[in-house]
Amino acid sequence: MKSIGVIGGVGPQAGLDFIQKILTNTIAKKDQDHINCMLISCPSLIPDRTGFLLQNEEEKIENPAYGMFESAKCLYLAGVRYAVVACNTAHSSQIYKPFCTMIEESLPEFKIINMLETCLAYIKKNLPLNTSRIGLLATKGTYKSRVYHEYINADDNIELIEPEIQGQERIHQAIYSEKYGIKANSKEIKPQARDWISYEIYRLIDRGADAVILGCTELPLAVPLQNYNIPIIDPGLIAARNLIELIAPEKLLDKNESL
Repeated sequence: MKSIGVIGGVGPQAGLDFIQKILTNTIAKKDQDHINCMLISCPSLIPDRTGFLLQNEEEKIENPAYGMFESAKCLYLAGVRYAVVACNTAHSSQIYKPFCTMIEESLPEFKIINMLETCLAYIKKNLPLNTSRIGLLATKGTYKSRVYHEYINADDNIELIEPEIQGQERIHQAIYSEKYGIKANSKEIKPQARDWISYEIYRLIDRGADAVILGCTELPLAVPLQNYNIPIIDPGLIAARNLIELIAPEKLLDKNESL
């Protein structure tokens, strides 16, 4: 069987969570029924994506695309032909385009599944037709680069609603705070991080959001998807299911049992 891969380390716990999504969405009665999948987690190779996008002229943070490509090469040499980068912010054109160019030039048989493309395709296909106002919780880098906007066409009838500046800061701290942020406390998510995320979800609902995208792979670690009266969308879950469908569609768990 062919293998699928995950470029992790961005952050490390989110990469593990992505592998878990693959396992729990695969129909399997014994070990051998599962799909061959590989996770590479080399955070030392990949600078912080938000840090790169927000850096000032005096800083010299290397483009994370280079470390992502080194990780991709390792997966390729191990036999992987379909993979995903388990980070929303990494899909910003400033990072993702040079990464894809390196893949196309050096690893032509290696296909990268675009997590944002699969997320928006899922929204258009599966959510009600009147779902047009979509809330977005993400890192400051994702907001600044407007990466999700890059994947929305004018005729998609989708309006992205972002938190106000103070709300963006709350989400940023829920992810990055060394005291209570998810990255620093992934073994046991702190209540303050959960509370800030939940608070901003309800703020987006109050502003008319028909659904909310958890646009950072750390956020689903802290948010139960079923706790709200609107769809809470996990792009990583959708991409994991897409990987399964590409390589072994007969093993994909019914979406009603998963999503």
